[in-house]
Amino acid sequence: MNRKKVKRIFKTTVLAIVLVCSYFQYPLFSSANIKWETDWENSLKNAAEKKQPVFMDFYTDWCPPCKKLVKITFKDKNVIDYFKKENYLLIKVNPEKDRVAEEKFKVYSYPTLVIFNAKGAEIDRLLGYHDPEELTKALEDVKKGIGTLEDLLSRYEKAKREKTENTTKGFQLMFKIMDKYIARADYPDALTFVAQIVELDKDNAQKQASAALYKKGYIYYKWKKYKEAVDAMLSIHKIYPDSQEAASGYGAAAYYAEKMGDTAGTLRILKNFVKDYPTSEYAKKTRKKIKKLEKKAKQ
Repeated sequence: MNRKKVKRIFKTTVLAIVLVCSYFQYPLFSSANIKWETDWENSLKNAAEKKQPVFMDFYTDWCPPCKKLVKITFKDKNVIDYFKKENYLLIKVNPEKDRVAEEKFKVYSYPTLVIFNAKGAEIDRLLGYHDPEELTKALEDVKKGIGTLEDLLSRYEKAKREKTENTTKGFQLMFKIMDKYIARADYPDALTFVAQIVELDKDNAQKQASAALYKKGYIYYKWKKYKEAVDAMLSIHKIYPDSQEAASGYGAAAYYAEKMGDTAGTLRILKNFVKDYPTSEYAKKTRKKIKKLEKKAKQ
């Protein structure tokens, strides 16, 4: 058989393999494939019996960052190789279609990536999109116990003993802890850190108290306690009118009031914003919003 004929047969064979793989959705190389489990209850049990760490991807069909994770991060060879090297069991769950999972894991932001250790205990959560390098770095940190809630709380206790919790690093630490609690929907514990920050920076000299109050409004919003969220946001202007968060607090409060269907309350908030910040870059847009809501209220 001559060389040209051999070459032609080789090319035809390779093309056939590619077409078959594409048709049946088989990976051409095993390293480019991730196997996801969907039965989370049995999968978690099996992982615990095998002492296998677990990576759970909580997603929704409409979430752009979730789709980006699938399209980019979960197709990255380094990420795939890392999962295999660490022997992760991988689980995908759509909480909007599995309310039992939503209630059990208290996942309300997407994507939420939950990591369990080989003993079956949750050790950390990652929120939002992570590119391949960010994800592998974050998972390595989790494996080493760096940046987890347990680690942050330990560092905070040390800061309290050394009386350095009211420094820039101390405040940053507390905000990180708050974010970890928010990710777990542990809102009461998150609020305790709001109170501590406000107490440590009563006069807002370090601009931390106003930031904490803004975070307080966000916590109540995530908790679906919209009235409390509105009150928290409006309190910023009352207590710290010169803060950066005072004006933005009005905007958030108006949004939360609208979420409650409180048109009168929304109008009142927007009018107060224009009165207190008449030269704001958002004042013109806010006036248009007021006219639109007033027109709607008359209908």
